[in-house]
Amino acid sequence: MPTRGIYGGILILIAAWAASNAVGALPAEDAVIAVAERLEQGQWKSGPNQGLWPGDYMSTGPATAGMICAYEWMGDPAYRQSAEFGGRYILSVSVPIGQLFADEVYAFVRLSQTSDDPNNNKWRTALVSFFKGNREQGETTAGYLRFFEKMDSSSSTFYIAHHAIGAYYVDDLDKETWREALIRTLARVDDKSAFPVMALGVATWALATTGPLDDTPVKSYGEAACWKGVLLSDLPGLLLSHQVPEGEVFAGSFYWRFDHTGGSLGGVASGYMEDAVYGALGLTAAAALETDAPDEDMKQAIRAAYPALLDGIDADGRVYEHLARAGGCYPAFAGEMLQGLWGIAHYLGSQEDEGAETAVNP
Repeated sequence: MPTRGIYGGILILIAAWAASNAVGALPAEDAVIAVAERLEQGQWKSGPNQGLWPGDYMSTGPATAGMICAYEWMGDPAYRQSAEFGGRYILSVSVPIGQLFADEVYAFVRLSQTSDDPNNNKWRTALVSFFKGNREQGETTAGYLRFFEKMDSSSSTFYIAHHAIGAYYVDDLDKETWREALIRTLARVDDKSAFPVMALGVATWALATTGPLDDTPVKSYGEAACWKGVLLSDLPGLLLSHQVPEGEVFAGSFYWRFDHTGGSLGGVASGYMEDAVYGALGLTAAAALETDAPDEDMKQAIRAAYPALLDGIDADGRVYEHLARAGGCYPAFAGEMLQGLWGIAHYLGSQEDEGAETAVNP
């Protein structure tokens, strides 16, 4: 759910946070429980809107995926039930019209992965039908993808990335078409786009999830000359170069622009929650591809992203647009936060070393 706003007073709030940083972050498990409990309790549990988070139907996909992550982490069956409710709402509203939002596709991937039989369940069946739908109606996946060409390039990168993960999960006939479209769309992203670094992060995550980061070029289209000569194998290094270094405000998060400025409007240069979540997911997915010893710089960057994300959660489990706990506050943000934290903890825990233990249990 990519979004970015300039709010009255946000710079003052961020300056105050940076000056004192007195609130402190909740311990990881306490933070996850606070976020998940707030989502679980705020969801409609009955009636025609069962599974919806009130006032924000666009949050259903990311919140559902986030609750699956919370369930995998904490094992609380209430979190699993909440995710099931979210999935059923999507089944009742989006599936009958043959459409799924990108993060609804990913929610179904996560629900299917954690089903009793990941190879045979209603979530997987719905995904298979969705990706086959255009072909059955005499259209093509390439034709469907033209819809995204009308969007801001970074937003379309976000949506196509989630769809690509879904297409590969169900081994759709056109899965490579989705991956190629993702590379092609990423190549249109530059600092004129709405969310350039977030687009790099989400694309790296999806590309590393669906195939190798090899010597395939990210060809430059239009005015996005920044991609000239860049290969898929270069994406993790590029992402690392946009992480806020130790000693700076919002260290461990990510700059939102490639030039590390706040943009022409003088906005905030770093610390946006979605940039940090998808930047971290991109790094974890790329690191997981390493067959030899993981790159130490990559591991340190992933560890640094963990407390940065935790800083963005307040004691009541609210998650905001910015890690200074400022800006918009939506269930979608909470779901994305849970996805990011679980991605980091799961990766670092799999490393089984002293650094991983420290990072997972700060």
